[in-house]
Amino acid sequence: MKNRKQNSKKFMVLRVIVVTFLLNLCFTQNTFAQFNSSTKVVGWVTDAEDNPLDGVTIEANGEGAKTKSDGRFELKLHKSHNKNIEVSISKLGYKRQTIKVNTSKSKKELKIQLISDGNSLAKYQIEKVRIEPEVLATMQEKWGNDFVHAEYPKQYLNNVITLNPGDDVQVAIDKANKDGGGIVFLTEGVHTADNLKIKSKVTLCGAGRDKTVLRHVGEGHFMSQAEKKLTDVVFKDITLRGGENTKSGLGLRGQNDDRHERFMWQNVNITGINSHGIGISRVNHIIMDNSHFQSNGLKGSLHHNVYFLFVSYVLQSDCDMSNPAEGKSNKYTSTSHLLTQRCVMKNGKGNGIQADNDQGGYLFFHKHHLSGFARVAMWFPCEEYYNKFQYTEDPKWVPQNVVLNRCEVINNGYGAMWRVVGGKSSVINSHFDNDKLDMGLLKCKVEMDENSVFKKGNESYDDVKEWPKNLKLLG
Repeated sequence: MKNRKQNSKKFMVLRVIVVTFLLNLCFTQNTFAQFNSSTKVVGWVTDAEDNPLDGVTIEANGEGAKTKSDGRFELKLHKSHNKNIEVSISKLGYKRQTIKVNTSKSKKELKIQLISDGNSLAKYQIEKVRIEPEVLATMQEKWGNDFVHAEYPKQYLNNVITLNPGDDVQVAIDKANKDGGGIVFLTEGVHTADNLKIKSKVTLCGAGRDKTVLRHVGEGHFMSQAEKKLTDVVFKDITLRGGENTKSGLGLRGQNDDRHERFMWQNVNITGINSHGIGISRVNHIIMDNSHFQSNGLKGSLHHNVYFLFVSYVLQSDCDMSNPAEGKSNKYTSTSHLLTQRCVMKNGKGNGIQADNDQGGYLFFHKHHLSGFARVAMWFPCEEYYNKFQYTEDPKWVPQNVVLNRCEVINNGYGAMWRVVGGKSSVINSHFDNDKLDMGLLKCKVEMDENSVFKKGNESYDDVKEWPKNLKLLG
């Protein structure tokens, strides 16, 4: 009788364990399904003559996407919605459209034509980026009013200088600047330039990044500064391609007490640069929209697709910084007040991004995708920039106040390895699934919400000696 009771008790305990396991498994699967249950609305947008339109904004249910140069888009709706949704389609220079889509029916591609509204200057004008409402609401909840958004450059549309292939681009830039500002418009075709000196109040604009290519044939920086302080510089609808001897795509060095201000890239490709595709320091107010910075950094691991040093107030939206040749997709050194939404970084030999050094903080990553990096997707060390091979355990040397919201960090060696990250930092509605570890946190204070999924798990370290032995301590 006694053995019967003992066996019965063992059975009950085993039953509780099994039921608990199944409930936890169900919860994990539901959470994973919730993250991956996004609805996709796909299609392409053209003008009345069936020419694809680049940079069209597609919005529904508070979420957005942009068309690429072939006019195609993929809008992912992560939040709950009715099966019938209204999709808004808009682009500067065209009449806005709203269509109804039934998301429960067959997944047919939408074909949308936009009609011109007659604005002849629209092809030169920048269009403001619409930040998803969820971003602004989460920022307010986490940081109050502490985050400072990037300002847009001013354009001078009453002065347009048109160039054909073979015309001198530098002469046109000089003239636009001397006239008080203007547009340098490069018509369709392949243009060439030696080492260009960029000047304030100038917009360098093409007929479309698949139509206008500006190729560098010099031996220095593709573009560098002509003034101590540059303001209101725009690159739009153009491909900038490096040559065999190109150094940086854009090399800028501002001054600590009087920084460069207001730079924007919209519908731009920058590729084939030996050093940094963009390498800029001491700049305030940077906007990169619907642009590709890829296959740059051919010189070695210290050269990246994009390199920021002491910059503040940055907006990156719908950009792709994939395939760095040797270095990182984006290095954020001493970068503050950064917002990235719907950006993609894939496939690198080392780290995807690195954020470090003093004056860094308030970094918000929304719907950021990082995958295919051999080492670490998000590397946040705490070493002093000027002496990075001496370990420094101080929050001063690593960004504080970091938020990952609806991010996807998958198929990397390590997902995120952070040291001494604190302030008001959170991981929300995000999905991690990496080879060795999803997040490694040394003395970090980071909140993890219950809707985030970590397939390989996380580790918290109290001492740097616990850091993974197969991962170099210093970046």
